[in-house]
Amino acid sequence: MTETDAAGSSSDWSGQTALVTGSTRGLGRIIAQRLAERGVRVIISGRQPSAVDRVVAELSETAGGALGFAADLSDHQQAHDLAARALDAVGEITILVNNAGMSRRGNFWDVTDDAWTEQVNVNLRAPFIIAQHVASAMIAGGRGGRIVNFGTIGARKAHRDGLVYDSAKGAVEVMTRNMAFELAPCGISVNCVVPGAIPDRPGVDLAGRDLTHATSFLPIGRLGKADDIAAAVLFFCAPESAFTTGQSLLVDGAHATYLYEF
Repeated sequence: MTETDAAGSSSDWSGQTALVTGSTRGLGRIIAQRLAERGVRVIISGRQPSAVDRVVAELSETAGGALGFAADLSDHQQAHDLAARALDAVGEITILVNNAGMSRRGNFWDVTDDAWTEQVNVNLRAPFIIAQHVASAMIAGGRGGRIVNFGTIGARKAHRDGLVYDSAKGAVEVMTRNMAFELAPCGISVNCVVPGAIPDRPGVDLAGRDLTHATSFLPIGRLGKADDIAAAVLFFCAPESAFTTGQSLLVDGAHATYLYEF
């Protein structure tokens, strides 16, 4: 590693292809861009075809380039279809970032069956399904690979009115450990990034809000940025991190020492 890039741009990223779900905006958009800048060919995915096309065009001049497919991951069949279409298009995926997530806030006693299913499908079932397809292809290809899932600090503490989201993301951490155990002999690492107070996360609309009070509860003195999370993803994907698997990395500026819900 060089001093200028602790996340690994000095590494050899050539010949890598990454599928990043939920990559038309927010955290996923930045993660896709940082991978593409390192020469990784990136597959963009989001619900809206127009948004997918826009990001693909924006990344077309990066070192890795991009292609994309629209999919609504609340529909489990579309999760299957996304993985199959992506693999058919590129032949091999060496990096999977299960970034897509969503939250519908509300009292748990008011949660409908449809709202529960939507949140669990997007946050837990879709990552499971897509990882099944991609891991199977990685095993068949014999090169190994990297899978990075996404959790939430709310699974360690609690988000107000976020029981279903937090529960699903907590299950993602358990899934990560079990996947890592099963896939390690195949040369596939599986890890989980757990963001803290990051504005670009599911279910958060901070437009017009004064966050001075919220940041006063964060030991680091500021909210997290998308690049803070992207750096953790790049670490798990870097060639040098092959021995790191089954881990959940909390990236929160020491937020968990005193969880304040902004």
